[in-house]
Amino acid sequence: MTARALQLYLFALALALVVAAACGGGGDGEQPTGRLTDPRSVATATPWAEPPEPIILEPGALTPSGDNGGDGNTEVAVTPVTPFQITSDESTNRRAAPSTDAAISGTIKAGDEATVTGQATGQELESGNNVWYELEDGSFVYSGAVKKVE
Repeated sequence: MTARALQLYLFALALALVVAAACGGGGDGEQPTGRLTDPRSVATATPWAEPPEPIILEPGALTPSGDNGGDGNTEVAVTPVTPFQITSDESTNRRAAPSTDAAISGTIKAGDEATVTGQATGQELESGNNVWYELEDGSFVYSGAVKKVE
């Protein structure tokens, strides 16, 4: 055997030993199983013998439980008040319902006046204040964002 062939043979043997060690081969002991969960120790769902009958609700059977927010399509309890004028120092959004989640239906520009015709309970934007004013066009404005005209 030549010196070059011997080097090649020793290199191949060393490479085979490294690969065997990396793969976990060569030992007579128990092989590692990893960290898998034994399926016999875990609760599993039992399949239905027959699927249950679906429940189909009629469209009118649902009653919304509103937070007086949303898109303005839910009924809002408004208490009528003696009409009065409000204004704002800055542009203020008019909403479809007494909530900042409701659609914006317009604005009251700084210095403009609007007429309040009702009062509703809605989203609390400041601690202890959940009062929203209903304007004559049916939109709502947060009472803390406006002031009464004297």
